[in-house]
Amino acid sequence: MPDNLAWIADAWHSAHLNPTDLYITCARGLSPHQLAERMADHEPVEFRPALTVQEASSMVDLTHIYCVGRIGHSGNWSFIVESGGSEGWSLDPAVSRGAEVLIFDPRPDDPPSFFRYLADGEVQLHFELGSGYHPAGFQPDLLRPALEAFGVIPPEGSIDDLLGADQELSPVDEKRRVLEVIGEHFGLSLPRQEIEHGRLPSVVTRTSPPSSW
Repeated sequence: MPDNLAWIADAWHSAHLNPTDLYITCARGLSPHQLAERMADHEPVEFRPALTVQEASSMVDLTHIYCVGRIGHSGNWSFIVESGGSEGWSLDPAVSRGAEVLIFDPRPDDPPSFFRYLADGEVQLHFELGSGYHPAGFQPDLLRPALEAFGVIPPEGSIDDLLGADQELSPVDEKRRVLEVIGEHFGLSLPRQEIEHGRLPSVVTRTSPPSSW
């Protein structure tokens, strides 16, 4: 049974997992194979046998392979979990043409982590995780009502919002709550055990360094 998304925050901060093995991209309206093909930096895209997260990580040699994805689906969402040098932070919004795409990027080397929602080729919503709510995109207030209702952010225009409320949640706890809200809003849940400990079909998504390197 798939879990909600709050576990992602714990996994990014786990002592047993490297956050560079947990770049997560999800799509509604694309199959896992279609999503991987749109994200890959090369053609043709070769799909490979199922791997564990550790096996996928060990394939990254920083010579010919810079990022390896493991693909699957949960409900009506496809997902790809990448190890290595993902470029989710600058993924071309065109990957979402005719679909919806959600990006969960831990940004371990240049925090904070972030969430991005792409749809119909445009950035609909982007904000950092665990550092308040300062959204951008065509729908910046998309999640504001749900985040306010869940107690993650104060109501817009309230005294706390205008003056700045005391930080009551740790960044990790805030990430957990925000991720839970995202999952509920989009009807998305991901199978933690399968992603962290299982084997999933694999695909090389980057054969060249990310532009940020």
